[in-house]
Amino acid sequence: MVDLQGLILLVNGCTKPSCLPFKQWVSEVIVTIQREGSYTLRSVESPLLETGVPKAYAMPDQVADAIVRLEQHNLRLDEEYAVLRREEMRLFGRIADSLDRIADKLGAGEQVQDERPALTPDELLADWKGRQLVVTGDIWAVAAYLAPALVNSAVASYPLRVIAQRTGLTEHRVHDSLRMLLKRECIRQVGVGADGAPRYTLPH
Repeated sequence: MVDLQGLILLVNGCTKPSCLPFKQWVSEVIVTIQREGSYTLRSVESPLLETGVPKAYAMPDQVADAIVRLEQHNLRLDEEYAVLRREEMRLFGRIADSLDRIADKLGAGEQVQDERPALTPDELLADWKGRQLVVTGDIWAVAAYLAPALVNSAVASYPLRVIAQRTGLTEHRVHDSLRMLLKRECIRQVGVGADGAPRYTLPH
């Protein structure tokens, strides 16, 4: 429902030439209401109407044409929406297939990784030493302390003070050693634990 002012604004907002007949009819309705106080559709006199059936009224051609064009517009929108939905469903299907293939590949990769012989802490340290990734005594002490957890539990998470106590180093020297191990890609950080200690794991 709109008031008279809203109706006038709505109709005047129509700028297409095809809207002109409807705009003219609305103008006629407004003028008639202002002049006579009301506007009534012309009743239809037809012998086909049975007694007791509500009286029928003739719809102005301008209104009928506007309704027909509106219905046609809605039908086109429905068809376009249906096409978009079909494209969307096809796209979702392709995404789901891609995700399934990725999951299968990741599952196969994990299986291959599980079949490789387990690495021991000594072998890990020997590999780092062979590649000259660990050079100083401080770094070697920290690496040797982390190696068992990295190999056996896949994650090493110790507060600096714990590593310092176990290695006999200061927390500052432990911190510098961990930074060097990270820089040389011997380990990588994967967040922090519940106690706030950094969590380290081996690079992939």
